[in-house]
Amino acid sequence: MERQNEMTASRSSARQRLLETVGDLFYHKGIRSVGVDTIAEQSGVGKPTLYRHFSTKDELIAAYLEEEERLHWTWFEEVIAEHKGSPKLQLLAVFDAMAQRLAQPGYRGCAFLNALAEFSEADHPAHRQAIEYQRALRLRLYQLSQQIGARDPEALADQLLVVINGVLASVPIFGSAGPAAQLTTIVTHLIDLQLERSQEPNHLKATGLCEQVLLD
Repeated sequence: MERQNEMTASRSSARQRLLETVGDLFYHKGIRSVGVDTIAEQSGVGKPTLYRHFSTKDELIAAYLEEEERLHWTWFEEVIAEHKGSPKLQLLAVFDAMAQRLAQPGYRGCAFLNALAEFSEADHPAHRQAIEYQRALRLRLYQLSQQIGARDPEALADQLLVVINGVLASVPIFGSAGPAAQLTTIVTHLIDLQLERSQEPNHLKATGLCEQVLLD
């Protein structure tokens, strides 16, 4: 039994080393440019062992993106947990934490947007995983937008997603001091616009509607 446990631990350790290695290599050098030989050499895991865990490179890519998504949502939940009971602070905290991430040395944008750029084939696992991540992120933004009482939570979620993707795409080009520095300012403005409109007294909303009808 002890020998079996040691073998299981060894297999788990080898798999983890592979994921940690590709996490660094794929993110910083690009997925297509990194070969299996490099992964085996950098991880210290022999190719036979590598292929026992991942029979193809595509399987390794899929596992890499699964790990990236797990780490992202763990981070996300930890950030909003600090402001439990206050959806607006939770939403703002996500963008504050994101701004801090953008400024970290070695930041190379979003792993999922990078994967989309490398794999345009709609049937490739990496492409599908990146699309699914974007949809999950949009849904989470929509849920938080609902919770803060946004006038149009779907529109706010879409606006926030556009800002996120724009900022993530800009950092590798301009750095965190470029357009990305406007992240929290833009997000705060978008949120406040939605909340101001939703909190208008009903008679003011009706007046605005009547004025629009007359203008039409």
